[in-house]
Amino acid sequence: MRLSRPIFKVALSAVACYLISHTAQAQLSLGLKGGVNFSTMNAQNSSISNFDDRIAPNFAVVFNYRLGPAFSIQAEPGFSSRGATVRPNQPEPGIIITPGSPYQRTLKGVVKVNYFELPIVAQYRPRLTEKLEAIISAGPEVRFRTGPQKLETTTATYVSGEKKSEVTITQSYSGNDAVSTFDAGFTAGAGVAYPIGRLKVFLEGRYHLGLYNLASDNNNRGDDAVKIHNRGASVFVGVTVPILK
Repeated sequence: MRLSRPIFKVALSAVACYLISHTAQAQLSLGLKGGVNFSTMNAQNSSISNFDDRIAPNFAVVFNYRLGPAFSIQAEPGFSSRGATVRPNQPEPGIIITPGSPYQRTLKGVVKVNYFELPIVAQYRPRLTEKLEAIISAGPEVRFRTGPQKLETTTATYVSGEKKSEVTITQSYSGNDAVSTFDAGFTAGAGVAYPIGRLKVFLEGRYHLGLYNLASDNNNRGDDAVKIHNRGASVFVGVTVPILK
């Protein structure tokens, strides 16, 4: 028992020194970022399966807490517009052709879902040159739908290849008719950062893997249940400035 006390004190002192040294290196930076999403959806057991990308904006506030020379934790609360482009199942997607007729119609639907989004990523930032550093990010993210889900349907009519009319109808869905208000998933990506004075400018691309079934709130159960997940990539630029050390 007498021998264990010195060992315990040494171990405690080592842990304390480790925490003090890393706390001394810790630094909080605040910033902003903005970019675009290339979002889509993955559906199983659904009458609609041919989703294409939808391009929409994202922006967020950035809180970067540096733990050491090359490691940090970053939280990014902000706005993210997601969804997908939907086309009907036709021989040529989105085009309806009447055989022997000069008439042609094109159909396109766009699912629009806006979220409050919160990724929390761990970052490894090795230096590539004296100033330029790489960014490797990975971590979980959650999102909450803000407002109703919207479906924007556009029908265009052509005669002998010339557009004659175009009609767009927007419908809103909420409750059990819409996707879940909650979503969770995982994101990972890479980028670069470069200092300009006290500012640090960064560019990053990420992939987003939704893990929560967006159709699970719609009394949707069993082996044949519809499963819909958010998917897609994003690209953004941003800037941070240190505020606390």
